[in-house]
Amino acid sequence: MTTPIVVFDLDNTLVHSRIDFLAIRSAIITRLLEVGALAEAPANPRVRAIPEWLDVAAQFDPQLAAELWREVDRFEREGMVHGTVEDDARATLDVLHAAGLKLAVLTNNSLGSAEAALDRFALRAPFDLVLARDLVPALKPSGLGVAQAHAALGGGPTFVVGDSYIDGLAAQRASIGARFVAFRPNVPDLESRGVEIWAQTQALAEIPPLVLDGAGA
Repeated sequence: MTTPIVVFDLDNTLVHSRIDFLAIRSAIITRLLEVGALAEAPANPRVRAIPEWLDVAAQFDPQLAAELWREVDRFEREGMVHGTVEDDARATLDVLHAAGLKLAVLTNNSLGSAEAALDRFALRAPFDLVLARDLVPALKPSGLGVAQAHAALGGGPTFVVGDSYIDGLAAQRASIGARFVAFRPNVPDLESRGVEIWAQTQALAEIPPLVLDGAGA
């Protein structure tokens, strides 16, 4: 039997940065409006994920997208300075690692900010793979990062753990049969976006028995 794989989201799952995601969206939208890439501001900036807003910029002008990605990186690095960690994050990862599972992080953050957060909170050691936006062909909610982790770690039964609809959609769009474990989810929001929830959890410590049972381990 191939080894099960657990792919973790980073922010608002393992760690809690102070990244202001609404402010990022607002800054991107303001700039899109300034240059004429957007005709009018949306009623709800969350109608698109941040990578999707940046796709709008890239279609209009790749240099504009590059400028905005630098702004996103600034927000991320500032947000990590005052971040916190889930109390049971390391213990949960250690249990999964000791059980022989393969572990990955998949984040839309930059590799630099992701590695800094993992190192700061002593979470890096249990992971076999860290995938950030610098290393994947497309960002969540694309499934390409999940598929990449799946292939790189041996192609075993794959579980995706995250708090957001983009994590759930990434699990589905990977087309590898990945199961989505929703961490403290806003269920109505996930359901409205067509996310299929395999399991829900309110604490990371609940995840090992869920995935070990689900993988038949």
